[in-house]
Amino acid sequence: MKLLDRYIIKQFILATLVSIAAFIILFVAIDLMEKLDKFLDRKVPFTGVLDYYINFTPQMISLVLPIALLLGSLFTTGKMSQQTEIVATRSAGMSLYRFMLPFVILGVALSFGAVYFNGWILPRANARVDELQRKYDLPGTTSIGPQSNLHLQEGISEFVVIQNFTFEGARADRIGIYFFSPNDPTKLYRRIDAKQMLWDSTKHKWRLVDAVERIFTNDSSKESYRKVSDSEAMMRFSFTPKELRERQLKYEELTNTQFRQRIDIAKQSGQDTAHDEVDYYSKYAMSFTSLVVVLFGVPFASQKKRGGLAIQFAIAIGIAFFFLAFTKVSQTFGYTGAIDPILTAWLANILFFLIAIGVIAKVQK
Repeated sequence: MKLLDRYIIKQFILATLVSIAAFIILFVAIDLMEKLDKFLDRKVPFTGVLDYYINFTPQMISLVLPIALLLGSLFTTGKMSQQTEIVATRSAGMSLYRFMLPFVILGVALSFGAVYFNGWILPRANARVDELQRKYDLPGTTSIGPQSNLHLQEGISEFVVIQNFTFEGARADRIGIYFFSPNDPTKLYRRIDAKQMLWDSTKHKWRLVDAVERIFTNDSSKESYRKVSDSEAMMRFSFTPKELRERQLKYEELTNTQFRQRIDIAKQSGQDTAHDEVDYYSKYAMSFTSLVVVLFGVPFASQKKRGGLAIQFAIAIGIAFFFLAFTKVSQTFGYTGAIDPILTAWLANILFFLIAIGVIAKVQK
């Protein structure tokens, strides 16, 4: 690695870290002022407040990382441009592409690191924040406890209705299993009712308690009725107690593995998964936004501009807000199914990557 590469990487990392730290301090200060009276009213100990903000920090890092990288690339390159250091590198025969190499390497490394960070570390931190909010009854609290009136689809023509489910003990009460004709989804031909349904962890099946079966003929006034035998009472469904509990978690609290499993189960049940798929693929797309902003920021700031770094920072903030607005608008179309979920998630990155290529093409090499 050349001396210039080490110098660029050092300046870029330092500027990015300073930007991240500034955003975190600002966010924490604003959030603390908003929640300070709640912390005092609920007598939250200092360790609880510290635990809350430690686990809240990954969410802030995930949000500001692309903006911090954009500011870092603009500041590093802009400073070198203002001090004519870039002119010196070009005089020495270094092209813009070679100058961008350390920025691109760091952008790629950070993007792949962000995939793991956003997909597995951040969800656990979000789950801990939600747990602390429930513990101290803070704003944004979501309750996790016994679930009521669950309607679960098994395949195309089978539905399971659970009146109450308790995760502790893996017990479901007042169960109804409905079987509809595949040829006529409005025609109910079989129904099983049970007082309880218990999870058998050794067989990985549900066991129905006091279950009865009713079979309906073409004449709706006639039906057969019998008690379900013990062997027939063991039933396998696509959902487990763990999966039922995870249904209460928000997608921000699901690891990428858990999120993918939720989507696959919903697909097997015939449910519309467009909304979840957009959110799932967006986790990966947002991770690679770091690389896109670096590709845009370095060539943009490599030439001197009137107004200096202040104008470049103002433009960077404007670009960041436009990027976020475009992402939200495109997600709306993806949620409705008008655009493919994968394309929806990556559309903003594709657009800004093309813009970055255009900027690179126009800048003196």
